[in-house]
Amino acid sequence: MSNIKYFNGEVELKNMYGMSNKDFSLAFPGVKGLAYDGFSKRVGYPLTGNGGPLPVERVIEYKSNPSKHVCDSRCVNAQGKIMRCECSCGGVNHGKGAFTSLL
Repeated sequence: MSNIKYFNGEVELKNMYGMSNKDFSLAFPGVKGLAYDGFSKRVGYPLTGNGGPLPVERVIEYKSNPSKHVCDSRCVNAQGKIMRCECSCGGVNHGKGAFTSLL
């Protein structure tokens, strides 16, 4: 069994929901976002602290019994729709290098 984690940058998100494509483009101009379905994009709220909805940039499948190895370039530059992670970072760094290179 694994846990799915959602991130915007280094911020872990909770309470995912779909924001309509129109509302998403108005709230986050220039942000591509991840599809929730054909009519909306994924957004969520920060796991800790306050803040409005943020667009989901990365989806990480974090193993329930991770090895918690130290992150390396394979983790930081990972790519894919759902990336699998068992690093000590808990998914925070997973795919971050690949995402920033696309901007």
